[in-house]
Amino acid sequence: MGSAMNLPFVTTVAFADHDGKSAHLQYGVSAGNESEARNELERRFLSQELYKFSILEVRRATSSEAASLNLSAGSIKLIN
Repeated sequence: MGSAMNLPFVTTVAFADHDGKSAHLQYGVSAGNESEARNELERRFLSQELYKFSILEVRRATSSEAASLNLSAGSIKLIN
């Protein structure tokens, strides 16, 4: 039984602060599909007790983004 192929995704996440302002950050995520990328981000944020976030976008990385991110299987990287 082989493992599923991981693909690079770019995600945009909004984090709310105590004043109700939000900061948008992008993460590169290696996952099998968009749903898995979203679930992995949620799992990691919740395990760090980060609750005031909203995943705004999950999309496949372009070929240049994928080359720049150079993600290993199952990894997440802060882009900006």
